[in-house]
Amino acid sequence: MGNKRAILLLSGGIDSTTLLAKLASEKYEVIAVSFYYGQKHGIELNYAKKNAEKYGVSYHQIIELDKILFNSSALVNQEIDITTYENVVLPEGQVNAYVPFRNLLFISTALSLAESMKIDEVFLAFNSDDNANFWDCGTDFVEKINAIATLNTSIQIKTPFINLSKTEVVKLARQFKVDLNNTITCYQPNEATECGVCLSCLTKQKALENG
Repeated sequence: MGNKRAILLLSGGIDSTTLLAKLASEKYEVIAVSFYYGQKHGIELNYAKKNAEKYGVSYHQIIELDKILFNSSALVNQEIDITTYENVVLPEGQVNAYVPFRNLLFISTALSLAESMKIDEVFLAFNSDDNANFWDCGTDFVEKINAIATLNTSIQIKTPFINLSKTEVVKLARQFKVDLNNTITCYQPNEATECGVCLSCLTKQKALENG
């Protein structure tokens, strides 16, 4: 490893796993942070662990948050069904899988860890398709968080995929030889089987077809 160090928010999905592969290829020492918050796709953490090991992450911290924080989200609340779709026409605007201020909490935690560990780079794997349905995945959001971070630190949130579509991320994944079978991209999987009809699955299917 070189002397570059970074914190990466790591889920078990294609985007953050591809970003992990990219950072590993650039000889970063990666500290990975994942979260359990009662999400219906909690199995993603198993994939995050596998990929953290595969790519030589130096430290992988899984942080548990109280699911009551996100009780309005179908991604967490067992009494709310996640919206499903019968075709590959993707919805516009916010969907009920949105988790209130989740990304702000995740990023704040990563910034706290970065400052404590004297690390200046925090990487997130947002892409442009995310921003279509989740307000807290876009450039404006990241720029405002960075403005806050610079009030007291030199830490920067970096989002190298933010202008890329999911299809373009899949192309990158293939360039880096990411094992896409060792990722999961579904809001309501049955164990390791993706449902195929949630927004996340549809976005993935479209990306795989075009990428």
